[in-house]
Amino acid sequence: MKIKLYRSSTVGLNLSGYKLLMDPWLTEGEYYGSWSHYPYYDLDKNINEINSYNAIYISHIHPDHCSDDTLKKISKEIPIYIHSYHSKFLKLKLERIGFKVIELENNKRTKLDKNAYLNIFAADNCNPELCFKFSGCADFTAKEGNSQQIDTLSIIDDGKNVLMNVNDCPFELAQSTFNDIKKQYEKINVLLTGYGGAGPYPQCFENLNSEEKITAAQSKEKQFLNQAIKYIDEIKPDYYMPFAGTYTLTGKLSNLQSLRGVSSIDNAYNFFENYYSSKNLSNNIRPLKLNAGSTFDLNIKEYDENYNKINYEEYQSYIDLELSNKLLTYEKDEIPSFDEIYQLSKKAHQRFLDKMLINNVSLKSDIFVKVNGKSLMLCKNKDLLVVKSDEINQKSKKYVRYETDIRLLKRLLMGPRYAHWNNAEIGSHLKFFRKPNTFERNLYRSMVYFHC
Repeated sequence: MKIKLYRSSTVGLNLSGYKLLMDPWLTEGEYYGSWSHYPYYDLDKNINEINSYNAIYISHIHPDHCSDDTLKKISKEIPIYIHSYHSKFLKLKLERIGFKVIELENNKRTKLDKNAYLNIFAADNCNPELCFKFSGCADFTAKEGNSQQIDTLSIIDDGKNVLMNVNDCPFELAQSTFNDIKKQYEKINVLLTGYGGAGPYPQCFENLNSEEKITAAQSKEKQFLNQAIKYIDEIKPDYYMPFAGTYTLTGKLSNLQSLRGVSSIDNAYNFFENYYSSKNLSNNIRPLKLNAGSTFDLNIKEYDENYNKINYEEYQSYIDLELSNKLLTYEKDEIPSFDEIYQLSKKAHQRFLDKMLINNVSLKSDIFVKVNGKSLMLCKNKDLLVVKSDEINQKSKKYVRYETDIRLLKRLLMGPRYAHWNNAEIGSHLKFFRKPNTFERNLYRSMVYFHC
């Protein structure tokens, strides 16, 4: 088994000559232009290498794991393996692009080739408090027993070496899979685990001052590093590699980069190595250190090149000179009028109310959407109201206020084919102000339906 890190969660495996590519995102500007790679990857220049893969595994639908722009450039002769979800959004999306999609049943070790096996597990029971996502992903109308959470983890083996890829799955959601995994696999040789959370908290929360954002970011960073420790301690692999969720904010959002609460990869390695050194386990559980583009041969335990730490002065210079001036995708749109937004919002509001009724959702907080100095108030049982933004505190004692670029707001109101609230949130395009600063879970069940 040979393991090659491309970017973020995009990893290539060579299993005795059978090659599997995981979660391809190799172009710039996902999440409506806000996510970029460092260092830059030239997919056009390297397309022959990518097209040499025999199959692709996609863990879930988020753009940094399933990139439209990347997939459109990849050969449609390569089959894609996914989990058999209750919702068929991922399958239909990939088929529209032109791929043959093969759905695998939950926890069914499937033979891909003579020495290549893939087993996919669903991480169910969605809870956004675990991943710091403010809008939710799961379909709460799904029938009991059907897998409907968007994340999956996978086990890939070649009959000898076993790799576990948990990508974005929060530890608490993945726990339900551990007994089955341990029954089937005596030893996990390599664990690929996330080490950071890509949600909007705290950088996009305007009810926090600068010091509070820094404190919250530090707390969040440590929480996700400790989550990776939980995975490593539970699985006890020979090697672990922190990966996924590695991105750089772009354009006018680049100034939020340092407040995301996401550790640098080198700080993450230091954190893990210090932890296992303190427990005298450094010789038993080792870091797998790969620079982007590097490969590790698990059979002979050798890298194709030495690991080099990121030069953070060069990285910041790249952000300042190459990324900060890029336009986000919606910044090329015409600026809509308030009346245009209001008319779309009225239609969206009716859908919002209908979905609340169907899902039997009750909100404790009011929702406001700020537009050009005014705010749309999404009343629970009334018509859509327009209030002055400086009068929100008089109208409501408990609320969440959304704000975004009016051009993106138009796309969001037009519906998921144009823009999705969840992706806008992950991309740091939405600003929030919540009073009090508490999480109300039902809000995310509702806000994702605020579109025509």
